[in-house]
Amino acid sequence: MSDVAMDIADLCFNLSGLPSLAQVGLAERIGTFVRAQAPPDNAIQVRWRQVAAVPAPTGRLAFDPGQIWRMFGAPDGWEAEIRYSEAEPRALMRIDDDWTTVEMLEVLDERASSLLGIGAGELLLRGALTRRGGLVLHSSGLDDHGRGVVFVGHSGAGKSTQLEIWQGESGVIAMNDDRVALRRWEAGWRCYGTPWGGTSDIACNHAAPLSVLVVLEQAPENEIAPLTPAVAAPLLLARSFVPYWDGTLVREMTAQLQRLVYEVPIYRLRCRAERAVIDLVRSVLR
Repeated sequence: MSDVAMDIADLCFNLSGLPSLAQVGLAERIGTFVRAQAPPDNAIQVRWRQVAAVPAPTGRLAFDPGQIWRMFGAPDGWEAEIRYSEAEPRALMRIDDDWTTVEMLEVLDERASSLLGIGAGELLLRGALTRRGGLVLHSSGLDDHGRGVVFVGHSGAGKSTQLEIWQGESGVIAMNDDRVALRRWEAGWRCYGTPWGGTSDIACNHAAPLSVLVVLEQAPENEIAPLTPAVAAPLLLARSFVPYWDGTLVREMTAQLQRLVYEVPIYRLRCRAERAVIDLVRSVLR
């Protein structure tokens, strides 16, 4: 057993108890996010343990989205029961209120990869990031010569298509095509690639100052127009991952979203899937 630390969105997660990333199918998914140095004292501690059967949650059911996972309240935090197509749960995560200490009990065999590589890991990031001044959007993101561009949209809106259009452009780095993290710092907002990509599975460990948010809509003609904070806020909220089970987290997330719509330029892009959108988006970059 060995510890592995990874950095995502300037958060450090220290994973302990894993036999190796390769043995649990995580090497490809999170390999580029592994931290070379020792984890800092404020690292989020994730203690992993393989079990023969997942224990039942001890708390009350707090949120059931109807698929993949359910969240239960516990005296000192939360319990996330996770399953996919299996009849029985695959994992149980016990999480403290601050999303600082996590215990993950997981059923794993030679045919399966750890759920940290998909839904469980993403859930950890979203909760921990919300507690620390950030959020994750259903979006794709790129770095255009040091200017972060985030395309926000539901599935099928063209997030992956936008990165395909921009790839190959000089000075452009594609960060992620489905899940982009945002954090607010004194110098402004930054956007980050995460390990969880979408259709094109683009998941790059890269960050950039956030220059613009672009809400995507497919249309027969290309047009970009600014959105007021009042119009932008519900559009972004609908493309966010709201922690409905925890009132404190909901308040923290919506507060960050309110700051975001007032501090970052937001545009609606109606467009066809063609290279002409590059110049259109660049015309509004700061």
